[in-house]
Amino acid sequence: MNSLNIELFRLINDAHNAVGDAVFGVVSGLGDGLIVALACSLLILFRLRLGMASLAAFAVSGLITLMLKHIFDAPRPPAVLDHVHVLGQALQSHSFPSGHATSDGVMVAASFLLWAVRDWRAWAVAGLFALAAYGRVYGGVHFPLDVVAGLAIGAVVMWGLWKWSENWAVEHWGESPWAWKIPGLAVAIEAGVLGLGYPIQPATARPFTWVLAVGSLICLMGVWRQKSGH
Repeated sequence: MNSLNIELFRLINDAHNAVGDAVFGVVSGLGDGLIVALACSLLILFRLRLGMASLAAFAVSGLITLMLKHIFDAPRPPAVLDHVHVLGQALQSHSFPSGHATSDGVMVAASFLLWAVRDWRAWAVAGLFALAAYGRVYGGVHFPLDVVAGLAIGAVVMWGLWKWSENWAVEHWGESPWAWKIPGLAVAIEAGVLGLGYPIQPATARPFTWVLAVGSLICLMGVWRQKSGH
């Protein structure tokens, strides 16, 4: 294993403290598949083309990452290093690339496509997802190379799907009431699962999932009232 990869891991992981544990114990959960799927479904309700492209990118990049995980079958830090500071479960295998970071990469790219590059909102949201990816190293479940590769895969696939989506008949699809009813149903289901004891890792991120679930349902209610004319 690359010595620089291990040295960077030690530099990040050994710098743990109570504040870092509290912050990354919540933030690192942002790359969870269900949370990203929920974010994509919400995005479809407001920006149909970008939302569909992000959901497709999430699925495609996830499959690529899963395939690479099984090809390389790289050990995780707790399997090869001593005294690893772990937030959550001490995983042992399928380290490269990071699945959470791949999903984070999709959302980082989507943030800059949703807002202008110079818009502070794009940098704030992208920074939050990048921080979540960093948290996978801080939390002892991935090496830095796993995270960098995951972010790159997610961002590149997101950009590719966005360019491809220019050929989709999104304007025509948007005329159908199902253009918001189907993603609305997905939001309701995903938020329900997320709020009803979904086993997120690390478990310290669970309070955040409840807030996200409630916020998503409130947002869905607003869309329903607008679309239904109430």
